[in-house]
Amino acid sequence: MGEFVGIDPRWAQEVIRRMEAGKGVLGRTRPGLDAAIDEAGQDWAGHRGTTAMRRAWEFYHESQQDLKWRVDTLEQLVPVRERGMLTGTFPFGSETEAVLAAERTAHAVLRALDQPATGAEAAPETATGAEGGDEQADGEEAGDDQADDGQVGGEEAGDVMERALAGAEGRTGDPAYAAALLATLGPDAFTRLLSDQAASDTGGPADDAVPAGGGPVGGRVLAEAFASAERTGRLGDAWYELVDSAPAGVLTNLVTLAGQSGAMLNRVATGLLGRPPTPGWSPRALIRAYEGDPLAFQQLLAEHRDEARVLLDAAAGDPGCAEPLASAVHEALKPGAGVDGLRERAWRTVVRGLGATLEIEDR
Repeated sequence: MGEFVGIDPRWAQEVIRRMEAGKGVLGRTRPGLDAAIDEAGQDWAGHRGTTAMRRAWEFYHESQQDLKWRVDTLEQLVPVRERGMLTGTFPFGSETEAVLAAERTAHAVLRALDQPATGAEAAPETATGAEGGDEQADGEEAGDDQADDGQVGGEEAGDVMERALAGAEGRTGDPAYAAALLATLGPDAFTRLLSDQAASDTGGPADDAVPAGGGPVGGRVLAEAFASAERTGRLGDAWYELVDSAPAGVLTNLVTLAGQSGAMLNRVATGLLGRPPTPGWSPRALIRAYEGDPLAFQQLLAEHRDEARVLLDAAAGDPGCAEPLASAVHEALKPGAGVDGLRERAWRTVVRGLGATLEIEDR
């Protein structure tokens, strides 16, 4: 089990910056010192050369990585951002332990999918090693014997995947765990798993959906892992490419099953709204997501007017969107919300897009 941690993120970031400055000094000093040692030869008085400097640099670097992991994890675990000290109980005692546990979970899922691990690189911040080897494997025993009848170790493959992912619930707030889980699964398996219809508003199967048995809990865990890794800068380029090309149903589930960052929500929205509409597609999921993130909606309205108008037009024609749309627009445009300039431009988009068809009530 993890540990109780308390950190003031602002001061922790200052310590990280100072250690980076120290690394810079060591890095700039070492080449000249190496040259001086070579020139002096046997006359050099020191016995350790630049070994101590290298060890000092490594100490700074490892300390930075550990402190950054702790700050990132705390900021994901604490739902409301507060100034000063943040406290929380970590699901893992170290970054390495988190990575190993995530890899075990992902391998259990991949065995059930009968798909080999991708070998995708984990984010630079994640580490590997032997630490945490005593952690109970999530679904470690699941799927050791893959059968030809779609069963794994006597269980349906879907049940194995759901159980493995359910074991990850509550752990994706650790961004190292989240990033390692995604990196080991890979974009293809992630897409298959998130194709489940748990949160889809398409009115039919998601495009290219492959029944994967991820289920409501599994889909939520994957979406939460994506959000945690993305918010802390641990997603690789392949994942952003996935967002630009994934089926509409997958992207709908991604923003519905877990709250994504405003930047990611807008990236998903502009990608979806810039495509030819999928038959049966409804804007309800996007509207609900924006209802929970009015500042992202304000930015969409102000900076992506063409896509915003597509969304507003589609929502205006869907009776189920009336209430959430009115709420989302109200929160995005109410006095004092966000940035004044963005809010004014967002107002113009709404007026031109909906005109008198939308009544924005004061609440």
